[in-house]
Amino acid sequence: MGRQCPALHTVLLLASALASEGLRLRESVIPPYKLRGETVELRCDYEPGNSSIYSVKWFKDDEEFYRYVPRDTPPYHIFPRGGVTLDEENSQPGRLVLKQVGFNTSGQYRCEVSAEGPDFNTVTGRGSLLVIEPPTSGPVITGGKSRYHVNDTVDLVCTSSPSRPPTHLSWRINGRQAPQNIVSRERPYMSKDGLLTQISRLVFVARPYHFQRGVLRVKCVAEIGAERLTHHTTIPETFRAWERSFQASAGTRIVSCPDPVFLFMTFSLFLLSTSTTSTSTMR
Repeated sequence: MGRQCPALHTVLLLASALASEGLRLRESVIPPYKLRGETVELRCDYEPGNSSIYSVKWFKDDEEFYRYVPRDTPPYHIFPRGGVTLDEENSQPGRLVLKQVGFNTSGQYRCEVSAEGPDFNTVTGRGSLLVIEPPTSGPVITGGKSRYHVNDTVDLVCTSSPSRPPTHLSWRINGRQAPQNIVSRERPYMSKDGLLTQISRLVFVARPYHFQRGVLRVKCVAEIGAERLTHHTTIPETFRAWERSFQASAGTRIVSCPDPVFLFMTFSLFLLSTSTTSTSTMR
């Protein structure tokens, strides 16, 4: 009976496992956001295993713009697509570099890696890219007067700085969210460079409780993408605000509810004073 060699047996098992391992996709990386004018890298990391690669293809919105077929001469094929400017010198089949991205670069990207026979296995990676332009400044409130009477109508307009996607505007009255029934929004309008400006209007009747120590404070807050854009480390502040204060007019009488503690103390002092007076009279 021949001697067995455990080490050789282990090596043979490992080789067998590797031989049975075919093409697989380790990961695909499509950045969710990029600033306009930047460079973006699209990655499709694959391992051929024991398979031979037949082709690597890239698509934008289901339209092919790049193909690599090792058996072809030349092996690389590039198809013109709107918004896709390939940096050919720094690109390779599993890692494409797009330069000077614009708004039309936004879209759904997909890579497909196919193996040759006999299995003809295909692995796919996909992701969505959005090219953005954040606002360069905060929103601005226009309209309104420096002073208001109680029961006057407050009519204000907030205009955002141009951006893409458009900002979401919201209002605060004395630090509290304004009710939706006093807020109206227009459709954002586009400038020549493709940026969008958002406008929101706030209309309400000034009541005594709006004036805190004679002052009414109104704030407009602009938010772009909220939590989504905070994933991108180069994005500036998500929230920007513009606040204006309005004074109560001299002819306005502001009625406020007295402090209950103050009332109780005053009433107690009154009772004590009455009791003392009564005692003095009896004497």
